[in-house]
Amino acid sequence: MIKKPGMTKTQREHTARVLQALAHPLRLQILQELSAGEESATGLLERLGCSQSMLSQQLKLLEYQGLIGSRKNGTSKICRIRNPKILDLFACLQDHLERMANGSG
Repeated sequence: MIKKPGMTKTQREHTARVLQALAHPLRLQILQELSAGEESATGLLERLGCSQSMLSQQLKLLEYQGLIGSRKNGTSKICRIRNPKILDLFACLQDHLERMANGSG
C-alpha cells in the first residue's frame, strides 16, 4: 500500500509557490549550475548568457522561496543550493520525462 502524502492547506499553498519558482527555464538552469557547488553571481552570468538584471531578478526569487542561499565574499555574491534534496525532485522529473518520451509513463 502506498502512503499518501498528507499536507495541510498551508503546506499545499507553500508547495505551489515553490513549484511556481521552479517553473522557469532560467531558474532551472541556475539550480542545475549550482548543483555542482557554490558559484558567484558573476560566474553564473558568464555561463547563462542572460542580462545581469534578469539574473539578479531570478536569484532574488529563488532566494525568497528558500531554494538558494547567498553570502558575500568581498564584492562578490556567492550562491548555493540551500537544500540539496531539491535535486532529488529534478531526478524524479527527469525520470518522468524519459518515461513519457518512451511511452511507458
